[in-house]
Amino acid sequence: MTKYYGHSLQNQPISKWEPLEDHLDLVAKYAIEFAEKLNATEWANLLGYWHDLGKYDPRFQAYLKGEPTKVTHSSFGAQHAIEQFPEAFKPFAYLLSYCILGHHAGLPDFRDQNSERKRASSLSMRLQDESTRISLDEIPSQIHQMQPPGMPSLAIDRKSGPFQLAFWTRLLFSCLVDADYLATEEFMSPDKTNLRPRKFSQWDHLSATLTTQLQRMHKPTPIGGVRNEILDACLQKAAAEPGFFSLTVPTGGGKTLSSLAFALKHLQIHNRDRIIYAIPFTSIVEQTASVFRDLFQDEEGSIVLEHHCNVDPDAKKYTAHLATENWDAPLIVTTNVQLLESLFSAKPSRCRKLHRLVNSVIILDEAQTLPIEFLEPCLKALQELVTNYGCTIVLCTATQPAITEREKFSIGLKNVREIIPHPEKLAQQMKRTDVESLGSISQETLIDKMNAHESFLCIVNTKRDAAGLFEQLSLLGEEHEREAVYHLSTNLCAVHRTQILDEIRERLQTGKPCRVISTQLIEAGVDIDFPVVFRAIAGLDSIAQAAGRCNREGKKETTTVYVFEPDGGQWSMPFGYLGRTAGLTQTLVADPTSAIHKQGWLSPAAIEQYFRLNYWQHNDLWDKRGIISRFLISPSTHIPEFQFREVAREFRLIEEYQTPVFIRFDKTACELLDELRDCLQDPDRKAAGLQKRKILRKLQRYSIGVNERDFKQMAGGDISILLDDHEEPTGYYELTNESCYNDNLGFQPQQAGRLGESQTIF
Repeated sequence: MTKYYGHSLQNQPISKWEPLEDHLDLVAKYAIEFAEKLNATEWANLLGYWHDLGKYDPRFQAYLKGEPTKVTHSSFGAQHAIEQFPEAFKPFAYLLSYCILGHHAGLPDFRDQNSERKRASSLSMRLQDESTRISLDEIPSQIHQMQPPGMPSLAIDRKSGPFQLAFWTRLLFSCLVDADYLATEEFMSPDKTNLRPRKFSQWDHLSATLTTQLQRMHKPTPIGGVRNEILDACLQKAAAEPGFFSLTVPTGGGKTLSSLAFALKHLQIHNRDRIIYAIPFTSIVEQTASVFRDLFQDEEGSIVLEHHCNVDPDAKKYTAHLATENWDAPLIVTTNVQLLESLFSAKPSRCRKLHRLVNSVIILDEAQTLPIEFLEPCLKALQELVTNYGCTIVLCTATQPAITEREKFSIGLKNVREIIPHPEKLAQQMKRTDVESLGSISQETLIDKMNAHESFLCIVNTKRDAAGLFEQLSLLGEEHEREAVYHLSTNLCAVHRTQILDEIRERLQTGKPCRVISTQLIEAGVDIDFPVVFRAIAGLDSIAQAAGRCNREGKKETTTVYVFEPDGGQWSMPFGYLGRTAGLTQTLVADPTSAIHKQGWLSPAAIEQYFRLNYWQHNDLWDKRGIISRFLISPSTHIPEFQFREVAREFRLIEEYQTPVFIRFDKTACELLDELRDCLQDPDRKAAGLQKRKILRKLQRYSIGVNERDFKQMAGGDISILLDDHEEPTGYYELTNESCYNDNLGFQPQQAGRLGESQTIF
């Protein structure tokens, strides 16, 4: 009898290779486990056994043995699935075929838009490829004769049916891909498998730890009392049935930890599996993850998984390796971008984690920051997670839940329950600032106005403006005044930012002068309290966040947030989301009849007007890229014609990704980079693999993102790539020109090529 193999081992005799049936058995076992909560175990079982049917091809077996031949082994399983289904249910067979065909190269499009491609990649073309067919005599009958499953167990809405089936297919694909990764790893790298985390069960401990910490934090002050009321409301509402919730709490109300308390209790009551905390900005992910790690004393990172995507996930860089993780952790802190782009991805490495979303509690911080161009597909995806996949989603917001269903906003989320009994009353209780407009202003005039205050926070829209204002302020006043000036932006690595924030807090708490120029990274998730704040014109929700850094503890009856409009000149104008939302606020300011002028900048009426302009009146933009229309079912054949790859290419919430570059910021960073070099140079890659992952997780806080233009200019000179033991590039980069990192401003690409005295901290 011919013996078939699933995987070979380099430099090992064939007797140690993995029998193909062993691989199929294990993939099916894992896939069934993952798909159980999808009510799709029969589908997962077929995927487990049929995904590698093409490996029974004698040509593939010859390839494993080193013969110069090759066959695309994923095609035959996809073809076989179509042929096994009876005619009446054949359209559902295509859902299996998409998964099988894509388990290595990614979910395919139904048809190629470019028919002149030399190598067709679409499902329709690959199903017709006779060159990949093999005789069923090669395959054990108990495998190829397995029976088709019943229909998917879904609550289908007639209008959204194609989108829902495509969504279900991607989650089923996730089960297969993760199962295949894990089964392959178990044979190829058993040491790594043994070190994977086991099922987490210490939820009671996390909940008790959080409760103790909150009791310490909420001091007996008026604001502390309000925060306790917010926490109590969260804990009481946690017993409610899973679904959508909104947590409408003004900045400074402690909603980060209160929402986590809700999630922990809700998870325990309703037997959910994990908590996913999604945040708009990468810098806030770092801060929030650090808070959670400190809270739970998670030094090894076994509880809190920090995962953000400010880099191109298609490139082989260190954060791309994090993207291949399957989110098998109890508490994931990530960005909206990473979460939502994964839900529309076609790549196995990005889809692998999606089945972990099922039966989870998802907290979306400031969900109204979703780009309007992708609003409808994003909201449909969130609705699906709640409707069909057992998720609870909490919409945290400082203003109002702008993405819920209402008149003339039919795509809004349905059946959203507010956690706070009277959010309007809470907003009035926590009002600690007044907002005033300074109108159009130059940098020089702004500096004069700021210098009237011993301590202040100024938030601007661009890194260039932040650096420019900092440098001007640093030249003014006595030496002790210049020492009190700080700069914050993502040009600083996370460890550097943390150190500066610690200094700022210490100065504010001891009453020392403290003058801070920052980009918007300080607006959310940063517990800091200034007597006065200046904010460049931005969306009203951003201005509300800025106000949350002013008189945060209510030490004064009221203080002022000054909003200014850059007059051009030395200022750089924001673009994209920041530019558009700033323009909307300017429209309201220019209208003397708007609620801003009648009821105040941050009044509920003004916020409602702002969101009407931002979201509700623009139904022509809700799906500007036509994402939903790319999932359709043929009216004549009923075949699901899904364009998975087209959607993945179009669904990019961030147009320009960045390359992470490690900074030798301090002694720890230097030691970690030296250890990483040793790991990469170690020819025993298995032994070095685990250590490398630990090092990379720690180095994540010693990296900055470099845009494509600066990276191209600096690569090879100012930025170098780390090499492996064969002198091949690894995809990990280090800033080698230390003049390009300043101890105040962080990364300075304009210093490229100037190898002067080091400006780094260490």
